[in-house]
Amino acid sequence: MRLALFLVGAGLVLGACKEDPGTVAVREADRLYREQSWEAAAVAYAALPETSGDWKGYGAWRAGVIYRDPLGDPRRATLQFTLCAREYAETSTWGYTCLVELGDLARDEGNPRGAIDSYRKSLELRPSGQWSEHCLFESGRAYQEIGEYEQSRKEWTELLSRFERSTRAAVVMLAIARSFDLQGQGKEARRAFRAVHRTYPKHSVAPLAIFGEAEVLEQMGEFETALKLYEKVQTSHPNPQVVTQKMDALRERRQRRDVDTGAGEVRDSGRKYRR
Repeated sequence: MRLALFLVGAGLVLGACKEDPGTVAVREADRLYREQSWEAAAVAYAALPETSGDWKGYGAWRAGVIYRDPLGDPRRATLQFTLCAREYAETSTWGYTCLVELGDLARDEGNPRGAIDSYRKSLELRPSGQWSEHCLFESGRAYQEIGEYEQSRKEWTELLSRFERSTRAAVVMLAIARSFDLQGQGKEARRAFRAVHRTYPKHSVAPLAIFGEAEVLEQMGEFETALKLYEKVQTSHPNPQVVTQKMDALRERRQRRDVDTGAGEVRDSGRKYRR
C-alpha cells in the first residue's frame, strides 16, 4: 500500500516538473541558434506555439533578424518582419520593433518611401516608444533623399525638441543646414551652418559645417570670406585634399572674375574717352 502511494506521489511530482510545450519550443530554437543552424532556428522561432506567451512575438522578430543577418536574405526578412508587425505591433514591443526593422530594411534597400511609411507608422503607434528618436532621424534622411526638404526639417526639428540631450543633436543640426543648401536657400543655409560650428566648436561636425558655410559663401560670390573659411579647416577637415582643391579652384575663379572685371572697366573707359 505504501509503495503504491509512493509511486502515485512520484508520478504527480514528475508531472508537475514537466515543462510546458511553449518553453520547450523556445529552448529548442535557442539551441539551434547557438549551433548556428540558421534555417532551422528561423523556422523554429517563427513557429513557436501559442503556449510560448510573450516569447512568440520575440520569436517572430528573431526569425526576421536571422533571415536578414546570418542568412543575408532581405526578401524573407521583409516578409517575416511584415508578418511580425501585422500580428504583434499592437500588443507587443517585439511587433513594434519589427515595424522599425521594416523601415531600416527599406532604407538599406534604397526604398526611402517604404522606409518613411514604416517609420511614420511606428511613430504613430508609439509616439514615445524606445525607437522614436531613431525613426525621426531616419525618416528625416529619407524625406531629404526624395527631395522633400521641408518635411525632413520638420522631422529633425521634432527630434531636437523632444530629445534635448540627444547624442545626434550636432549631426541633426548639420543635416538641417545641408537641407537648406540642397534646397537653394543660401542665406538660411549659411545661418544654419554657422549655428552648427558655433554651438559645437569641438565636435567632429564643426569643420564640416565651416566647409559647408564656405561653399554657400562661394555660391553667393563672397570669395574672400569663403577662402578664409576654407583655410580655417584645411587641416581639421576629414578630407583635407578636397579643401585644398576647393581653395585652388576658388583662387582661379576669383582671378578670372578680377580679369573680366578689369577688362570691362577698360572697355567702359574707352567708350567714355571716345565720347
